[in-house]
Amino acid sequence: MKIYAANPFSRPELRSKCSVCHVNPQGGGERNAFGKAFINAGFEITPDLRKQFPDRFVTDEGGQQVGKLPVSFVEGSDAEAIVEMNGRRYVINTRTKSVKELEGAPEKTIAVTSVKPKDDKPAPAPAPDVYRPVDVRLINLPTAMPIAKGSLWTDFTHRFPFSDPTDAAGIFGLDSLALPSFGFTYGLTDRIHIGAYRSPGDVGRPILFYAGASLLNEQKGDPISLMARVGLEGRDNFKRNFTTSFEFSFARSITRHAQIYVVPTISVGDRPINSDPKSNLPGETAFALGIGAAVNIRPSVALMAEANYRLNEAGRYPGVGLGIRRPVVGFGIQKASASRKHAFSLTFTNGPGTTFSQRSQTRGIFFADDTLHGLTIGFNLSRRLF
Repeated sequence: MKIYAANPFSRPELRSKCSVCHVNPQGGGERNAFGKAFINAGFEITPDLRKQFPDRFVTDEGGQQVGKLPVSFVEGSDAEAIVEMNGRRYVINTRTKSVKELEGAPEKTIAVTSVKPKDDKPAPAPAPDVYRPVDVRLINLPTAMPIAKGSLWTDFTHRFPFSDPTDAAGIFGLDSLALPSFGFTYGLTDRIHIGAYRSPGDVGRPILFYAGASLLNEQKGDPISLMARVGLEGRDNFKRNFTTSFEFSFARSITRHAQIYVVPTISVGDRPINSDPKSNLPGETAFALGIGAAVNIRPSVALMAEANYRLNEAGRYPGVGLGIRRPVVGFGIQKASASRKHAFSLTFTNGPGTTFSQRSQTRGIFFADDTLHGLTIGFNLSRRLF
């Protein structure tokens, strides 16, 4: 209803009526033909939808019908106009500021007809049949979602990497130590964005600053979406152990219901996750390759999966804990709001980190199980503030 009411073509008298989408005028229950078509359109008001249901939309942007106006002018007079109201005719004299009802034979008049202003703007292109992500990240991997100019997004993640997901008494891990991280992303232009992100002391208290560029965008007709980002993170609140990461995020839609992702990342000056923010460690160059997918099972509900593996031996840190012997894998289910400006994802992963360099490190660094049996619970929250 909010999406319909906010559309400039919706009829004002219907904007608060539940019967727009539902069979029951009180709302809820079975949807009518328009409600079903609205869902099939991905909760979007499309030109085809307006054309299919003209009774729910006005004919032009101003909400006015195009046709003859009930106004005419008296020929030979520069101060009189005739207005028809409720079957009667009135003469308005703008010079004497008087109004009188016209009786008898009508004076010779010149009719006035409204003219719809010419719209020089080209007709909008039909929306491409592509998947529309609602979060800047899948589980940990980036989605290549374009950031609109002037928009500000929050990125909040919560991980419970030292929990037991089978512990019902501990709410399946939610009672254990949490690693909350929080960040912002801001669109400088429709292609360029910047952001900042911070994780807690149990993973070294890193602060990450980054910039990204949307090089290709499926929603604008490109064959794939491609985003390039560079990030600089420093531990102990950006005081030491600096790491520079370069990544490319490739995204390809499989119709508008699914999308696959490939994300290669190079981290220069990378270090294993350490719970002591003040420790100074030698840096390595780590190469990681991530793949992922998102599939809509409902218009606003998606299932997600990803894997992120370190390709070089030096980047797996075999002498630290149990080392990184396996890829960081993750699974999740995501629910988006009707406005698609807010998303919540329930996740399960075997990695504690969420920054560019730390997201490919498993729990093996902490002598913990990093197999599928070691998946732990977490969640992501994303919100477009404006």
